[in-house]
Amino acid sequence: MNTWVKILLFAIAPMCVGAQEAIRGIIYEKDSTNVMPYVYVINKTTGSGAMSNLEGKFYITAKLEDTIICSYVGYIKEYIPVKSLKKNAKGEYPIIMRTQYINLNSVTVTSFKYKQYERDYMNKIIDMSQIRTIDAFQSPFTAAYMQFSRRGKEIRKLAKIFDEILIEEEVAKKINPEIIRNITGDEKLDVEAFRKFCLELSNQYILTHDGYDLYSKVSDCYKRYKTEGR
Repeated sequence: MNTWVKILLFAIAPMCVGAQEAIRGIIYEKDSTNVMPYVYVINKTTGSGAMSNLEGKFYITAKLEDTIICSYVGYIKEYIPVKSLKKNAKGEYPIIMRTQYINLNSVTVTSFKYKQYERDYMNKIIDMSQIRTIDAFQSPFTAAYMQFSRRGKEIRKLAKIFDEILIEEEVAKKINPEIIRNITGDEKLDVEAFRKFCLELSNQYILTHDGYDLYSKVSDCYKRYKTEGR
């Protein structure tokens, strides 16, 4: 071999070590031929990423020593070393996503800070505030007192606060930050910002829905939340 060629190869060899590779992959569901669109694929080392298209395909660059992360709501987050990927007959790197079975029994529902006698008192105030709705002919003095007196106004104001407290407590029994993070698989999720974004996940919706309907609503909102780069 020509001496100059040897020198040139020797000079560029270090540049080839750790060079970026084009990773053209396709994502499937476990034990299925169904492809998965909208899966987030991120190079853990560089932070750069992509999303699989409607055919489940994605393109990302990475070094052999890098690890890529595949993430999708309701599925286990996969950490895959690039060097472990194997090409199929089409020259693509297939990746299988595994379903995450959400075991809400393992989620701790917080012990609420209000004791039973405190809740009883709040309910009593709420009941008192509603006296104004009674037919005035049945209880004219009480109805007028609750509607126009200073004390009546104070009770109504306090009842509104207590009503909101009790609603929040009931909501927390059904879904709380720990449950939301469990459903989304996002341990660092800002739940307060997420709830503000997901307007349809209102207290009223939470109180009137259960199980699949409630948890699928959380998942759908989270997909849009991440798609918009939140």
